[in-house]
Amino acid sequence: MDLSTLAVMDLKGVILAAGEGRRCRPLTQTRSKVMLPVGNRPFMEYVIRALAANDIKEIYVVVGYQKERVMDYFEDGIDFDVNITYIEQNELLGTAHALLKVKPYVDEEFLVVNGDNLIDKRAIAELVMAEGENVILSALRRHSGDYGVLIIDNGLVKEIIEKPGRPCSGILNTGAYKFTPEVFDALKQAPISERGSYELPETIMHMILEGVEVRPQITKGIWADAIFAWDLLNANNLALGMDEPKILGGVEEGAVIKGPVHVGAGSIIRSGSYLVGPISIGEDCDIGPNAVILPSTSVGNSAKIGPLTEVRNSILMNDARIGSSSIVSDSVIGASCTLGDQVVVETGDCVVEIEGLFQRAEFGAIIADDVSAGARVLASPGTVVGTKACIGSGAAISGMIKRDSRVIC
Repeated sequence: MDLSTLAVMDLKGVILAAGEGRRCRPLTQTRSKVMLPVGNRPFMEYVIRALAANDIKEIYVVVGYQKERVMDYFEDGIDFDVNITYIEQNELLGTAHALLKVKPYVDEEFLVVNGDNLIDKRAIAELVMAEGENVILSALRRHSGDYGVLIIDNGLVKEIIEKPGRPCSGILNTGAYKFTPEVFDALKQAPISERGSYELPETIMHMILEGVEVRPQITKGIWADAIFAWDLLNANNLALGMDEPKILGGVEEGAVIKGPVHVGAGSIIRSGSYLVGPISIGEDCDIGPNAVILPSTSVGNSAKIGPLTEVRNSILMNDARIGSSSIVSDSVIGASCTLGDQVVVETGDCVVEIEGLFQRAEFGAIIADDVSAGARVLASPGTVVGTKACIGSGAAISGMIKRDSRVIC
């Protein structure tokens, strides 16, 4: 199949964007998961761009948690060359319940995509052209047991094992589907899941048991998810390779830029700074002088990185500030955070408690929006800081720091 000459049918797209993404807390305390930025764009923007690139211009977005942020950012879709209709899921009762909300708007074959995944136009094209009326876009991955695994026999899905809970390799359910309107009859009879909600995988499994053929389409395109907040770093690395970098801002004499580095309009890279891509720097940022930014880093709009500070493999959201002589590695820094001078975020193996479960990971810190930290703060690996926490100068922090906390040394 030659995807470059693909003739795409007139399909409608449905984006499921109602949930919070609780396991990405505390970053989702102030925004839904679909609005978490990777490569300086929200997850859902990549979904919309992938649909638009395949000439899927009529898009229905099911919203719920923090819906205003989604609607304010994407509006009617005209800036993304699509037409968006918003449908509200008042009660967050699962993905099957969310999709059923779209029934009055769809009377032909359509696509369903989770708004909180990173996906490219190739993956969407493969789904569009896949044979069969009911298709699951799938991916070959080794994973930690947090995804649905497909059991395939003679080219058909025979079973969906939801979140086996142990590391394994397999064919994963990406959460992207192609359906005909007949799926709505199955959705009306959706079984309740162990979580007490109505979910698409359980509904599809019920369809399979009733004799409906469901086919997998293994993608060769880009697909990634972020189960936990630190998974954003991997998705960010992939996203940085999806856009063509441009130098739109100013670069002072003596600054060194190597590899693919994007510098947004109005930003300034000051003398002596050293940048190695892939990097994306948003608009109206102030970097340096003598700052070091190393690969797989995104810096949001109106952010500032002070002199002699080093940042690597990290995400800084809009309006974040880092003072001078600081070191930040493998971390996510939320919007409007302020970190003082000589702040050090260590990185390494750690165990983190999320939603009552202990997860082993390797990262520096996850710092939610509007956090302030004074000078000479030391953050141990696996530090998670809630929204609007205040960390005093000279403090050493680790573990979970709750929302609105005050930490003094």
